Amino acid sequence: MEKLADVRRRMRSVAGIGEVCRTLATVASAKLAQTHERARGARTYSATLRGMLARQQDAATADGIELATLSPLMAPHRTVGRIEMLVVGADRGLCGGYNIALGREARAFARAREAEGVEVTAVVKGRRAETYLRRATRVPIAEASGWTRAGVTADEVDALLARLVSDFLSGRVDEVWASYTEFISSMRREPTSVRLLPVMPQSLGETEEGPSRPHDWYYEPDRQRCVAELLRAFVRLQVEDVLLEAFASEQAARMVTMQEASERADRSLAELRVHYNRLRRESITADLVGVLVAGRVREGVEEDVEQRA
Repeated sequence: MEKLADVRRRMRSVAGIGEVCRTLATVASAKLAQTHERARGARTYSATLRGMLARQQDAATADGIELATLSPLMAPHRTVGRIEMLVVGADRGLCGGYNIALGREARAFARAREAEGVEVTAVVKGRRAETYLRRATRVPIAEASGWTRAGVTADEVDALLARLVSDFLSGRVDEVWASYTEFISSMRREPTSVRLLPVMPQSLGETEEGPSRPHDWYYEPDRQRCVAELLRAFVRLQVEDVLLEAFASEQAARMVTMQEASERADRSLAELRVHYNRLRRESITADLVGVLVAGRVREGVEEDVEQRA
């Protein structure tokens, strides 16, 4: 028979696991709420900035000017022989299949480009993503870093932007892509890959106002410097949006996973309590039976003694 002390030890272990899971779910929920609010604001700002650039594109086209000539960030290279891939994952596990799904997306993207004869290098954010890429792919990792406790910070965005833009403008890479997990809802997250550089006119979309006429715009100091500044702000916003989406997806995945784990721990604890009570009743019953048997044996011995006397 299983000992009651062993069952009590298992109950304490399961109860401790449940408390840890609930704490992790609470922390992830708080981080998700904060990050999701920032991501919503970034989306609104991104939509406004995209509209501004689209209108500038229309105005430049009406003037007979290609917007790509105003900023090197929009100038595609003649051939695409090298691609830099920004992979944004997590530092830790305990978030379900989040890291595996992202790793598969990055691996599929890299293999598709390598099949076309394109060399792919990776800049990785998140230790788990780095481990997966080193183990499951042959993609060389140019740089890898983890997350800070603060999550997505302005300093990290600026440093990452400077690295990606420098690699593109220097010609070390011909395109810059990002593989990350897009946050749709707490229960839905989709790994995806998007191009960051060069900024193509198709990525700006169309505005509801239609083409802008040249005389609608007055530039100070000049068109090229204004558009170049807008494009750099747009690319920075894209990088920040990728990080925010990935961080929010990670926290949502961890929140859901830990909530499910805490529920399973509660069910296991309830089953252990039932098992413990059953063992305790059996133990008490066995003790009572032993007492009764011992009493009857004692009575039988006393009667035998009396008869012999």
